[in-house]
Amino acid sequence: MQQIISELGNEKRKDFKMGKDDILRFRERVCVPKSWVLRKKLLDEGHKSHLSIHPGMTKMYKDLKATFWWTGMKTCVADFVASCLVCQKAKIEHQRPRGTLEPLEIPQWKWDNIVIDFITYMSKSTRGYDAIWVIIDRLTKCAHFLSINQELSMDKLAELYVREVVRLNGVPGSIVSDRDPRFTSRF
Repeated sequence: MQQIISELGNEKRKDFKMGKDDILRFRERVCVPKSWVLRKKLLDEGHKSHLSIHPGMTKMYKDLKATFWWTGMKTCVADFVASCLVCQKAKIEHQRPRGTLEPLEIPQWKWDNIVIDFITYMSKSTRGYDAIWVIIDRLTKCAHFLSINQELSMDKLAELYVREVVRLNGVPGSIVSDRDPRFTSRF
């Protein structure tokens, strides 16, 4: 930085100038000295503050580049983001691909293939219900919406299913669910 300051009048250093606040600037950006402590504080603030919330390498570089400058800044930002444990766990580029989705076969007969799910954490009704059990036919998209209590045992759910769905539509050939523990346990 001292060498740049001494060469300020040269044609070679025309992009650098001293600001009114006696801070060296490169194209209106603040020049940051070769101090790892200071650079690390800037990188931390640009990456982990409450306002930035772990941006990726490109976004963080663009944000810092708008205000600051130092030689090798892009490499520093890339290394910093790559070493962030939170980013390594959460960012999509660090996760294994899940594989291709395999579509379900189209049902041949109504109520032969159904989908089951719960809508939970609703406010309690006057009768004490706090969830809705949704049962949908995959072919016709007809649905049963059953008011239930989340604390209902599996036996009571099975009774309700037979009374409200099997009675009207028969026993289905397959049930698709989101692997709710209630279904995978004993239903």
